[in-house]
Amino acid sequence: MNTDKADHNITTTKPRTPELTLPEKIQPLSTGSRHPPYGTVQTRVPSQGVRMARAFGVVPAAGLGSRLWPYRAPKELIQIGYQPDGDGRLAPRAAIDHILHALRGGGVENVLVIVSPAKWEVLRYLGGGDQLGLALGYLCQEEPRGMPHALDLARPFVAGSTVCMGMPDTIVTPSDCFARLLDFHEARDADLSLGLFPTAQPESLAPVVIDPATHRALAVVDKPAVAPVANTWGIAVWSPAFTELLHDFLARLPRGTGRPESLLSDVFNEAIGVGIRVFGLPFDDGEFLDIGTPANLMRARTLLEPAEPRP
Repeated sequence: MNTDKADHNITTTKPRTPELTLPEKIQPLSTGSRHPPYGTVQTRVPSQGVRMARAFGVVPAAGLGSRLWPYRAPKELIQIGYQPDGDGRLAPRAAIDHILHALRGGGVENVLVIVSPAKWEVLRYLGGGDQLGLALGYLCQEEPRGMPHALDLARPFVAGSTVCMGMPDTIVTPSDCFARLLDFHEARDADLSLGLFPTAQPESLAPVVIDPATHRALAVVDKPAVAPVANTWGIAVWSPAFTELLHDFLARLPRGTGRPESLLSDVFNEAIGVGIRVFGLPFDDGEFLDIGTPANLMRARTLLEPAEPRP
């Protein structure tokens, strides 16, 4: 998910397919931030008197989805499970709906979704977010430079705020996981808090070793040959100190063609190494479903879709 630095003026993103029309309520974001934007954004301007949310949500959805090749549509829009509509019927739920519902359950009201130029259908599907009870804005990552770079695009708009981050191709339970992680984060006065979920596939994910007595994170191991623990981080909450650490980490990477994609696990370990307050909260009663592979997609559908959905 990547977006190179844009102009210093914030402009409404123009779709590259002529048939795409943005919802009328999505307007350019006005901001007095001292930071120049690294991408472009649209968001609804909240009316006066709107309650300040506990945190700002960020969902990186610019990935290529190469693990599902030759499937070429946005994986975020793959239908997984159902949700009741206003008439009591079951309506299909897209993969990205799950993490957005989880964010809303944590009290998050404003969410930035980061897309690539190939992902305009995500914007068309989600629109302004009214149907989810959210105010959604969009950033565009112009080239695939990794998840950390995608997240850094939000820095001009979330600087000074607590950030809740979840991935659009994952489904996590319990439904109040973000609310619990936010409470944990605030109680620990943490700079970065990771939600940890049990998994039978830690070698293909990113297990986190914590001190069981203090919950302090000791290491994040990305796709280990032998997993030290049977968990994976699945959601994250961080404070402004980590937002700046992430930005500084990326600024030190080599520039130019051939630059490698960075891993978010590397940034987490950087945070642990420099001594900022990084904690992990195990959700022993939780579940983490990564739908980025065909096998895991089938498993998620088996778990979440009734054999005979009601009409």
